[in-house]
Formats: sequence, C-alpha cells, structure tokens
Amino acid sequence: MTTEHSTTSTTTGSGTRPNGMAVAGFVTGLVGLGLSWVIPIVGIILGVLGVVLGGVGISQGRRTGAKTGLAIAGVVLGVLAVVVAILVVAAVVATTS
Repeated sequence: MTTEHSTTSTTTGSGTRPNGMAVAGFVTGLVGLGLSWVIPIVGIILGVLGVVLGGVGISQGRRTGAKTGLAIAGVVLGVLAVVVAILVVAAVVATTS
C-alpha cells in the first residue's frame, strides 16, 4: 500500500517576489529617522541611503510589476530623517553659540 502526499503551494499577494530594495529602503529610512534624534550624522547617512534604496526599489517595482509601497515609504522616511537631523544639528548649534 502506497501513500501519496500532495504538495500544495500557497502564495500570498500577487505571487510576485518581494522587492528587496524596497524593504532595504524602508528599513534604512526608518532606522535613520529614529537615530536622527540621537546621532544626527548617522540619521543623515541612513536617511540618504533610504532615499536612494527606496528610489531603486520604486524603479525595480515598476519594471517588474512588484508592489512599491515600502519603497515609497522608504523615500519619505529617508527625507524625514535628513530633515529632522538637520533641524537637530541647527538647534544644537543655536543653543551652544
């Protein structure tokens, strides 16, 4: 007596591969925004990296048909990280001089 096991594949979403650059842009933008309050130079670096990776993620998503929501969020968070870091640096300079 043989037993047959059928394997079924469960896909989530549209079945496309996840957009790695979009995820990387989102993560770096989010971490950059969090660190821009404490260590502004790291916030600026990660914010710029989030904008660049998010932009690449948007481009790849449009080309391959993948979702671009995280990539857009990465760009927005990256810009916010840079702006907040610049404001923190300006506030520190204004209060110390």
